Order: sequence, then C-alpha cells, then structure tokens
Amino acid sequence: MMQQRILPLALLGLGAWILYGCGGGAGSGGDSGSAGASGAAGSAGTTGTAGTGGSAGAAGTTASRGGNAGTAATAGRGGNVGMTGGGGTAGGANAGSAGSAGSAGSAGTTGSAGAPATASLCSWPTATSTTMVTTTYNVGGTFDGHMGRFVGSGPLGTSSQSENQDPLFLLTEGATLQNVILGNPAADGVHCAGNCTLKNVWWEDVGEDAATLEGASASQVMTIDGGGAQKASDKIFQHNGPGTMIIKNFCAQDFGKLYRSCGNCTTQYTRHVQVQNVMVVPGSSSSALVGVNSNYNDTAKLSSILVKAASNSLTICQRYTGNNTGAEPPKNGSGADGTVCMYSNSDITWMP
Repeated sequence: MMQQRILPLALLGLGAWILYGCGGGAGSGGDSGSAGASGAAGSAGTTGTAGTGGSAGAAGTTASRGGNAGTAATAGRGGNVGMTGGGGTAGGANAGSAGSAGSAGSAGTTGSAGAPATASLCSWPTATSTTMVTTTYNVGGTFDGHMGRFVGSGPLGTSSQSENQDPLFLLTEGATLQNVILGNPAADGVHCAGNCTLKNVWWEDVGEDAATLEGASASQVMTIDGGGAQKASDKIFQHNGPGTMIIKNFCAQDFGKLYRSCGNCTTQYTRHVQVQNVMVVPGSSSSALVGVNSNYNDTAKLSSILVKAASNSLTICQRYTGNNTGAEPPKNGSGADGTVCMYSNSDITWMP
C-alpha cells in the first residue's frame, strides 16, 4: 500500500521538475534568443544565432553601423568628382578659344605694307596720244589725261634749270591730276597751290622740277600716289610752301634728289615729307634721296624704300642749314637721327 503512494508522488515531483526546472531555463534562453533576433535586424543576425543570446545581438548592432558607413560611402560617389573633371575639359575648351584669338593677331601681318617696294613700280606706260601745251592748264576739280602725253611748246617749250618757268599744270585748292604723262620739254611740270593730289602721273624727262608744292597753309597736303619720274638733273619734287608732301608707290630713276625742302626761299617754313613704298634707281647725278632743313624743324619719314644700287651708295636723308638769303645752304649731317630723318635700316632695301 505504501509503495503505491510513493510512485504517484515521484511521478508528481518529476512533472513539477520538468515544468518548473527545465521550462524556466528555457525561458531565460528565450530572452537571450530575443537579443539574437535583434541581431538579425542588424543584417548580421547569423552571428547572433551562433552566439549566446544578447552578446550576439550587440555584434549585430555593430554590423548595422557598418552598413550605415557603407551608405555614407555611396553618398560620397566618386562619380561626382568625375563630373568635376568634365568641367576641367570645358576649361580646356576656353583655352582653345584664347588660341583662336591669337591667330587673329597674326592677321596683323598685314603690316607687310612695310615690305620692300618691287621693281614693278618702274613699269613705264605707253602714251595713248600727244598734246602740245602752250598755255598752262589751270585745274580745279579733277583732270584725267587718260594716259595721254602732254608736251610743252612755245612759251612752255623749255627744259632748262631756270626757277622762273611756268608749269604745264597748275592745280588749285583740292584739285586732282591723274593718268597723265608729261613729255619733253615739260617746263616746270606741275605746281600745286594748296591741298592737291597727283595720281598715276609720269614724267619722261624732268626739266627744272617735276612738281612743286606752293601755298601758304601749314595744314596743306600734296599727295603723289603712283607714277614715276626720270632724268632729273636736280630735284624731282620741290617743296616751297609749308605743309606736308606724301610720295608713295612711286618710281624715281636717274635724278639728283627725289625731294628737297627749299633751302634758300625768301620765306621759310617748317616742312614735312613722307616717302612710302618707292623704288629708286640712282643715276650719275644722284646725291640724296631727300634733303631737309634741320634748323627749320623739317622732318622726313621714310619706309619701304627699295634702292637698286650697291649698299650705302646713295645718301638716304641729307640735312641742311637753310636760310632766306638765297645763299647755298650748307650740309650739317645725314642719316637717321630720330628727329629730322626718321627711318631705320630695315626701311631701306638695297638691290645691286
């Protein structure tokens, strides 16, 4: 009877042990297991399952932070830096533009106007007709000779060195004489009374002077553009009045001087001459290309001069001390000085 009571009591104790002992321990493990689940949320929960509960969960949190750090790396995308590099390319394009602007500067080589004159300047024309001139032509406006030859006759049929000869053509203020050939004799050639232009005018045999600038205005300009003159035992162009004479695109052959500022006129002035793109063929009587009076502050500017002669065989710019007494003016120096005679060695080309 006693044994029958002990067995049920033993079974009852075993059930209580199973219920409270083993079941309670599992509950604690359950709590730890929850921490493991937390680790799973950290995306490294696999580690949680291997460990003992909550500690593994902490490892999961660390893994979670590592994930955030990865996101931060994504935000820093190096791709943006690459875009900045693209901006650098744009900068290179700008630099290219600047280079283009530089090539525009080379267009400045148009300054080749400073290149030496060519022999083509001395291609003499053929006259289309011949007109005998006994009375001076008074020209106002424009006189076009259509490449006809005009020759002095009667009172103008002289070719001496007399200073008192009349001209074949007298140009009044603002007049233009063009496409004319002056033959032999041509008396005192052409006189200009103020501003005037001689365009494509040729002198086959210069008498006293080919042309003279008279007038009285310091601002007057006589422009000789194109044409040529030869056989002038003294001067080709004489400058008696004030102002400026411009000689360009011209041929001068066998002459004493191309230009002379009057050295002994009764009334003296400051005078200026500009010689540009001229071919010069000196003769036996050639002494200087231009002659100016330094004591009256004359100036001579020369550029693109081609001299068909041995180097330095012709004085380019001769300076004088002028006077108003009629006496022969003495020389006082020659060559470029930057004040009266203005040119550089590169402005003169010698061609033997």
